[in-house]
Amino acid sequence: MTKRRSVIRQMINKARYSGDPSDYVVLYIDRDPVRGERIAELSVDRIKALSEWAMHLDDDWTVIPLHRVVEIRRRDGSIVWSRRRPRGSELT
Repeated sequence: MTKRRSVIRQMINKARYSGDPSDYVVLYIDRDPVRGERIAELSVDRIKALSEWAMHLDDDWTVIPLHRVVEIRRRDGSIVWSRRRPRGSELT
């Protein structure tokens, strides 16, 4: 496991097990064949399992690789963890 995925995994686990997981959201790159690539938001309480490389959601079939995670936030908007992005790039 790479160091970055390890850090992402630790931060997600911290959000899952410290207090109320619904207080946190994960922003990730969603690659939808219809909508195209976009930044999507996912409540941490939807994460059923976390492997070394991916988040497994509560619908029993959705798997999101950890390398697609770009940010972890609290519901109040404060940033818990953020991937470094090149200057000028934005989350939409």
